[in-house]
Order: sequence, then structure tokens, then C-alpha cells
Amino acid sequence: MRHILRGLVLLVVSLVASQVMAQGYTTLKDPAPLQVTADKIEVTAVFSYTCGYCYQLEPQLQTWTLKQSSDVQVVKLPAAFNKQWEHLARAYYIMDVLNLTEQAHMAMFNAIHQQNANLGSQRALGNFFEQYGIKSDQTEQLYTSFGVESRLRQDVARIKAYRITGVPALVIDGRYVVDGKSAGSLENMLVVADKLINEIRQSR
Repeated sequence: MRHILRGLVLLVVSLVASQVMAQGYTTLKDPAPLQVTADKIEVTAVFSYTCGYCYQLEPQLQTWTLKQSSDVQVVKLPAAFNKQWEHLARAYYIMDVLNLTEQAHMAMFNAIHQQNANLGSQRALGNFFEQYGIKSDQTEQLYTSFGVESRLRQDVARIKAYRITGVPALVIDGRYVVDGKSAGSLENMLVVADKLINEIRQSR
């Protein structure tokens, strides 16, 4: 009897996993609050600079973003699952405050994954931002500024609301989570995202 019950449990788990794989995403039981206006479809891209898969996806995501209609808004969310990732999340907030995201976002990925740069200290971040004309003391002040601290707390709360445990991930309209596992591949994440965006657009 115990073997039969165990078999039934495994069957149910397998069926649920197969269903997720078939549709390419998971649906949040409790939709998360949106960061965009009601006329937009929010796509939240959750990443970490040290994540190799995030590095592979980022150029594809940038190209994909440029092809989207004006009713789609992509929002970046650096995951802070540990102290190292929190440190680099602060780096993202700093470049955002300084309006350097377009220039520095992919450059930081490249520094870590192509140049093997160690950006694990505030001094290293200061050196990184100096190439954009930012003095190291300004980077240091921003690192622990009220604005950066507030964004970090808010984004940690958003990660919990999305129930995300790994990256890269895309959260569509605060309701649907797409990752490499559910979509089957990094490339297919964007295919699934397109499908969901079209369905949301048609339902409005």
C-alpha cells in the first residue's frame, strides 16, 4: 500500500511538472503589485551580474525589448539572494541613479564574464564607475544612500512575492513567471513571454 501511495505522489508531481513545461510558465497564486501604469504590460527581468545564464540571456533580451510595442515596459530587477548578489544589486541601482544604465549595464556583465574582473568590493565598484567620469567618493556615498537602501528593500520584497529562487527569470504582468526550466531553454523564455503578452493584450 505504501508503495502504491508513493507511486501516486510521484505521478502527481510528474504531471504537474509536465504541465508547467508544456505551458512554459508558472502562475502566481497571488499576483504581485505592478510597477508600471495600467496601460502598460509589465515584464520584470530578474537577474544577477554573476549569473552566467543571465549574461547569455541579456543580449537576446535587449534585442527582444527593442522589438516590443509601446504598451510593453521592461523593468530590471537585480536579485539579492546573498551578500555578493546584494552588493552587485547596489551597483545596478547606482548606475540607474546616475543615468548610466544604457552604457554600464552590459559593460558590467562583460567585465565579470569576459574580463574576469573582481567587482566584489566598494573600491572595485568605484574604479568601475570612474570610467564613466564618476568620482569614487560619489559611488561610495550612493552605495549606502537612502534611495539605494529603499530600492533594495523593495526589490527583495518583490522577489519574495514572485516566489523566485533562481535567475534569470521573467515575470509577466505580475502574474506569470518564466524561467529556463519552465520554458525549456533561455531562448524559449522570450517566446513564452511573447505568447503571454499577446494573451494579456487580447484580454484587455
